[in-house]
Amino acid sequence: MSPRSYLSLSKDERDHALSLHKDNVVIDSSVVAVIDYVAENMWLDDMFKGGLTATNLTVCMRKNFSEALKELIEYNHWAQKFKDRVLLVKKSDDILSAKKQGKHGIIFGPQDSSFLERNIDFLKIAYDHGLRIMQLTYNWQNDVGGGCREKNNVGLSIFGENLVKEMNKTGILIDLSHTGDKTCWDAIELSSDPVSFTHIIPRKSAPLQPGGYAEWANRSTSLWGDFVAYSKQRGKPDDMMKACSEKGGVIGITPFFAKKAGNSTITDNVLDQLDVLIEVVGIDHVGFGSDLEFPNSITRGAYIWKNPDKIDVSYFTPMDKTWGYGWLEHMPNFTMGLVARGYSDSEIIKILGMNWVKLFKKIWRN
Repeated sequence: MSPRSYLSLSKDERDHALSLHKDNVVIDSSVVAVIDYVAENMWLDDMFKGGLTATNLTVCMRKNFSEALKELIEYNHWAQKFKDRVLLVKKSDDILSAKKQGKHGIIFGPQDSSFLERNIDFLKIAYDHGLRIMQLTYNWQNDVGGGCREKNNVGLSIFGENLVKEMNKTGILIDLSHTGDKTCWDAIELSSDPVSFTHIIPRKSAPLQPGGYAEWANRSTSLWGDFVAYSKQRGKPDDMMKACSEKGGVIGITPFFAKKAGNSTITDNVLDQLDVLIEVVGIDHVGFGSDLEFPNSITRGAYIWKNPDKIDVSYFTPMDKTWGYGWLEHMPNFTMGLVARGYSDSEIIKILGMNWVKLFKKIWRN
């Protein structure tokens, strides 16, 4: 028997799911925002529509330290300007405060450490400006270690080992989502704190016949190489995910690689991945990380507006029509999916956000 779809909920079940979503902390552990004045606060409006309490925002990418610091300062000024709606998260209680005050909490989390320019002292400066999560590497090798797309499976460098220790000391959560296997293992074993994978899927369940976005991506960009192969590289093996959970870490399931070929919805597909993940690591170590890039959502929206006849024919997106082709206002679909799969209210509350809050409290002790 196929797992139950979120589309099959009764009115009472749907109302219950929406109430759960509204009343509890909901965290997206990987988002790329946009605060360009032309787009105004489209992404922030989307967060509120989707009932999200807090997000881990990607910052400092492909920048030297001076440029990265400028971006952090710009985000700090933006958060202050919109302080009636935004709360800069520096400790775990800030997330609970954001929920209570009806604000959206933003967490700074670079997906690469290259902006540090091999200078450990720069980490504390970034921390003082709000950085609380950091990925050791992106897809490619850097001064810290190996990325998931590299042919050579290198481990942590000496600088990388020192950086892990300094992140532990400072109180910054280690993220290993795009990091290569050997570097992941080294970091898990070396770190005195729990680590995280903020946006991955289990390697073993990555779809071998994915939806149309995979074909479109293979045709349109060389950024990731073959999409199916990349999904396996970005997925993590069971033993690694277990090691993360046994250390107290949390793993965010991402819809980015979840879509299967055929008429299934992205919500049901990502719930399939979550079910597999929970079988491996347990209910206390899972969350949600969309990996949604709002600059891309805005561009896609413009393309679809101009070319409505091409969507789902020759033009595809990671999130399907049921998520507006890439908008988190549809995040309640995920909670409805959790209800459809039979998770209890207490389990759903953990998955939506409290597992992350518990982990943040451990790490951000300073």
